[in-house]
Parts: sequence; structure tokens; C-alpha cells
Amino acid sequence: MFSSLSRTLLRRPLFLPTTTLRLISTTTSTSNRPSFAVSYLVNSCGLSPESALFVSERVNFETSARPDAVVDVFKNHGFSQSQISGIFRKWPRLIVASPEKTLLPKLKYLRSVGFSGPDLAKLITFVPYILTRSLEKHIIPTFGRLRDFLRSEKSAVEAIRGSPRILSQGFDATVDAFVKTLRDNGVRESSIVYLVKCQSRAMIKWYDRLDEIVEKTKGMGFDDPSAAKFAVAMLAVLAMSESTWERKFDAYGRWGWSRDDAMRAFVKSPWCMTLSEEKIMAVMGFFVKEMGFESSFLLRHPRLMSLSLKKRIRPRCLVFKHLSSHGLMKTKIGLTTLLTISEEGFLEKFVAPHIGVAPELLDIYWEKKHITKGTLVP
Repeated sequence: MFSSLSRTLLRRPLFLPTTTLRLISTTTSTSNRPSFAVSYLVNSCGLSPESALFVSERVNFETSARPDAVVDVFKNHGFSQSQISGIFRKWPRLIVASPEKTLLPKLKYLRSVGFSGPDLAKLITFVPYILTRSLEKHIIPTFGRLRDFLRSEKSAVEAIRGSPRILSQGFDATVDAFVKTLRDNGVRESSIVYLVKCQSRAMIKWYDRLDEIVEKTKGMGFDDPSAAKFAVAMLAVLAMSESTWERKFDAYGRWGWSRDDAMRAFVKSPWCMTLSEEKIMAVMGFFVKEMGFESSFLLRHPRLMSLSLKKRIRPRCLVFKHLSSHGLMKTKIGLTTLLTISEEGFLEKFVAPHIGVAPELLDIYWEKKHITKGTLVP
């Protein structure tokens, strides 16, 4: 019976209702065709098909009216195409945000406090989440507290530029947390202000290890956390791995310094160990090869290592040599004073008085030649 039925079914063609076939065809066609959102994101926003699919799974729209308005807002504020597409990849829902209620008031406020076009675009591209925070309840109070702490709107902008998380996560969750730890450890207030302004990203990142880092810094010869140089030393301890320390020791060692010498210089002037190996070699090379000093001179005055070779050390030393060789140095003055005096003071004391007999001094001083690295390595 069953075999007879099977033969019958095999002989007879299987017909499906026309309506069923149409449904199958429509479903298959629809599944193979990209959604409007995906097409828009690829064609109008420059996203890759993969990124467009990722975004469309998190936010959907059937017309281009709202997305077009959002894109126009960003373009009118100086955002590039790649920055706009990056914003949508990081925070998809912004593509359907209200320009009038969500975007424009916040962008206007940020520009009013000092974020220029390029800075504003970089800030939002890095942390688009900022545009989802309440202007009145979060953004304005956060910026206000930071500005009050640093006593300057410009300094607050600089701090946020270095660490956008301050504005996205809030003052309490970022700055206030590490400031309390530093104060509890006796770090001076002026150093804390510097760290908030210029090094917030590092402080926030290593917040849970700050107590340990303070103790390690003390163990390296910095006994007084209230000293101005303690914050710089702490940054060196925080930022450099063991292998980085070894490379710095090796760079100084090529000019005759022992590890103990390098550590003594570090305790005198912590900046000297935060320099790149290239900077160490260039400054050492200039003083030893071109100026004829022993490397021990810089061991006694390690602060000079952190000065700009191009903008300060080289031009001033060339003026010094020129004055000395022409017998124009009437008073004895230390090279360290000549290098650390202010720009105005240097011109007033060492250039202006001699312009009449040596007009070439200004050309020498403003010389901008780069040092050839190959001639400096011992």
C-alpha cells in the first residue's frame, strides 16, 4: 500500500497554491535586499556594509529626513565625513537624535566655552556619548566644577581635550576621585592642579594604583610629596615600564653615566628621565661634541636636559660662543643662567647691547638648523 502511494506521488507533480509561491518569492527577495537604513549608511555616510549592518541592528529609520538633518548639523560644525561616520559607529542612536533638542544646544555651549571647530569635532568623535548627556544636569555642572577647580576656562578646556572622559563621566567620577587620593598623600595643591590640567588621562587610568605609585616614588629618593618635583617623578614612575627605564639608562650610559649617576640626576630633576632616548642623545651630543663639555656637566645640571634643543639650547649657546670668541663677554656668567633666563631677559642682556658691533647676533640666535643625529653618537 505504502509503496503504491509513493509511486503515485512521484508520478504526480506537486503543485502549490499561487499565493504561497508569491509569499515565498517576496520573503526571499526581501531578505536579500538591504534595508533602507543600511543603504543610507553606506551611500550617504560612508560606512562599510559591515558597519552599516551593525548600526542598523541598533537603530532603524525608514526615511532620510532625520539622518540628513543630523549629518547637516555635524557638517555645519566642521566635522569631516570620516568623523561623522565614526560617531555613528560608536553611538548609533545619534543618527536619529533631535538636532534642536539634543545636538545643537550642547554643541553651541561647548563652542561658547572655548572648544574650537577642530577641537569640538575631535572631542565628540572620541566620545560621542557626551551628546547624550543632559546639558543642564551634567555637561554645564561638570565643566563649571572643573573650571572653578583650575580657576580658568582655558585650562578646563585643555584638561578635557587631554581626557574627554572628564566631560562624559563627570567630575566626581574622574577628577575628584584621584584628587582626594593625592591630597591624602600630601601632594601639594599646585602639583595637583598641574596633574588635573595636563595629566588627567594618566591619573584617571591609574587611579586605583596611586597609593602604590606614591610609595614607590618615595622609595626612589623623593621623600617629600609636597615638593614641586614629586608630581613629575610620580608621572615617570607611573608611565614608564621596566624596559623603558633600561633604555633611558642605556642612553645616558653611552655618554659615560652609571645607573647611579642617572638616578642622582633623576632625583635632582625628574624631567631628565621622562625624555625620549632620541632627545637624550641629541642634547648630550650637542653639549659634548659641539660645545666641548664633559657629560658630567649635565650630571651636575640635569635640568638643562629638558630644555628645547632647537628653540633654546642651540641658539643661546651659539650666541654665547660668538660673544666669547669676539671678546664681548665683559662679565663672567654661568651657562646655566644663560640657558634658564627668560626670553626677554636673554635678549636684553646678551643680544641687544651688542647689536651695534655684532649685528649678526640676531641671525645666529634665530637659527633653526636641526642637528644631524649621526654626528652625535659617541
